[in-house]
Amino acid sequence: MIIRRLLWTVTLVVLTAACSSHSKCTIKGTITGQVDSIFLLNAKGDRQDACAVEAGSFKLVCDMDPTIGISLIPGEGKEPISLIPDSKEINVKIEDGATSVSGSPLSEELQMFQQWLLNHFMGYNEKVMTLAEGGDQRGAEALMEEMHKTMAEHCKEVYLSHLQDPVGVQAMTMLVYDAPEDEFIRLYEMGGECIHSNARIAGRYESLSADPGTMIQLNPDGITITESKNDWNSIIGKGSYVLVDFWASWCGPCRKETPYVVKAYNDYKDKGLVVLGIPVQDKLDATKEAMKQLGIFYPQLLDPQTTLAQKYGVTGIPHLFLFGPDGKVLQDGMRGDRINAVLKPIFQK
Repeated sequence: MIIRRLLWTVTLVVLTAACSSHSKCTIKGTITGQVDSIFLLNAKGDRQDACAVEAGSFKLVCDMDPTIGISLIPGEGKEPISLIPDSKEINVKIEDGATSVSGSPLSEELQMFQQWLLNHFMGYNEKVMTLAEGGDQRGAEALMEEMHKTMAEHCKEVYLSHLQDPVGVQAMTMLVYDAPEDEFIRLYEMGGECIHSNARIAGRYESLSADPGTMIQLNPDGITITESKNDWNSIIGKGSYVLVDFWASWCGPCRKETPYVVKAYNDYKDKGLVVLGIPVQDKLDATKEAMKQLGIFYPQLLDPQTTLAQKYGVTGIPHLFLFGPDGKVLQDGMRGDRINAVLKPIFQK
């Protein structure tokens, strides 16, 4: 439990739904080091704009809208910088890996909040790991509970001050796992469209009343989806090799991994491979839309309350397992080309 919560806690990605805007926001900045270009991603993670870095300076323009979150990418492979275009001009300074933002009140608050989360986590984590390595598991668990309690209290305070903007989305994202169910429902219903449009947050809200025995499957027409009742035990350990993919529509790395799973399904379904998707704490409509977009024709067994994920020790997604005909785990944690490397010897004998 400690490890699972640690990994979920450090997710600092703000995802919101874009709203229309007529005014423009200019993002100006300076950057040190060898950087040729800067990229701007919109709320959906799609590239919105790009510009060359000239003499260490750059300038980008986007719609001004305080209800959306955008990401500035300072070069290929670099970590994104979260911004909120709430003013006509935002100034960004990137120097020796450190970033400072001015001219945007919400962006500044978001930066401070994310830094608080990181500092809070790192401070506690060092103490927790020391206790755990020393054999004091009970003390480590108690300290971890203390960390999550203080974090939840602060996130709730921040959220209540930002019910209509991405700072609130960030805070509510952290409460997905740490707020009691009744409190989470109450907080969610207080939020605005920004909160309700976040797939991960809305997925948690839906999960509190969703039936975990629901299975959905995209029909051959690629448009309609059939819902039925099924369960894990009717699929695993019934004489077939089963490739299981724990994922979610709101998870970017999951969507990048999906083509490898789809290929495995297409390559080996006629040779006896069963592929099963497990959407974790996802919004049903978002899962269905992702299935259509990504061409996922294998069944999806909903895991709204992370029951299956916790059973198999899934600490982050995507996470794949290969189960043997007897229901035992043969491979754990495959990614990319490794999936085919594991399956090929089995089905091409």
